[in-house]
Amino acid sequence: MFKKQKKKEQKRDVLKRAYALGFEVGYYKHYESVGWVKKEKRALEEKAREIGIVIEFSETYNRGKEDGERKKSTGMIEEKSELVENTRESAPIRGMEAISIPKREPKFFHVPKFLKRNQR
Repeated sequence: MFKKQKKKEQKRDVLKRAYALGFEVGYYKHYESVGWVKKEKRALEEKAREIGIVIEFSETYNRGKEDGERKKSTGMIEEKSELVENTRESAPIRGMEAISIPKREPKFFHVPKFLKRNQR
């Protein structure tokens, strides 16, 4: 009975870590095949093989990855909409409505001769 509880705890831990890793990979768009993500995923896959939950591991990892991508995309949309609402609500500073900024013409350091001839 003690081994069953230990196995359940290991299973829960591996699946929890798989979801967290997938979420981080999806949210931050990390590459799965390079660096620390690859090492962490391989270690978790090895533990999942030992316990016998390879399919559950891959499903949980992919679900976390999708949730991370979804969270990132909806979070960015919310941030943009808040910025748009804040700029619409902000009132202009008094007296600044009538001020116009003059446009400057570019100044050349040296005008080529062929352009000077055509202006005469």
